[in-house]
Amino acid sequence: MKRKFKPPAFTTVIGSETVINGDLFFSGGLHLDGKVHGDVIADSESENSTLTVSDQAKIVGDVSVANIIINGSIEGDVHASSLLELAENANISGEIYYQQLEMAMGASVAGGMVHLSEKDDNEAEEELESRQEADDEPAVGKKRGSSE
Repeated sequence: MKRKFKPPAFTTVIGSETVINGDLFFSGGLHLDGKVHGDVIADSESENSTLTVSDQAKIVGDVSVANIIINGSIEGDVHASSLLELAENANISGEIYYQQLEMAMGASVAGGMVHLSEKDDNEAEEELESRQEADDEPAVGKKRGSSE
């Protein structure tokens, strides 16, 4: 018998009039109605962390959360180490990495979809962390976009 995922209680709600410019780190449950211009990352040690992106919400950045329920818009890569649910208004522009996927009719994805084993998921998380560390380091003597 298939068990239906039950998200944890929301510990944080971000309203529809809220705009966040910068990365957002959280643990527990996060419900997003507003906009985030930056990465959204859950505590990597929390296997029950859950992000719900409402039909009003938009994220411009990468998302890395164990369980993700999307009914809004994401422009960036999505990493779901457990469950990814795409509701009918979900609109994703970027790569999707998931272990379990549920997709409703009407949801759209402009990018690749990669099914991960647990080993693949750990490697993907390490790659994301190394990219974030590289982004934090100043580019000395290099202009953005140069091929030196």
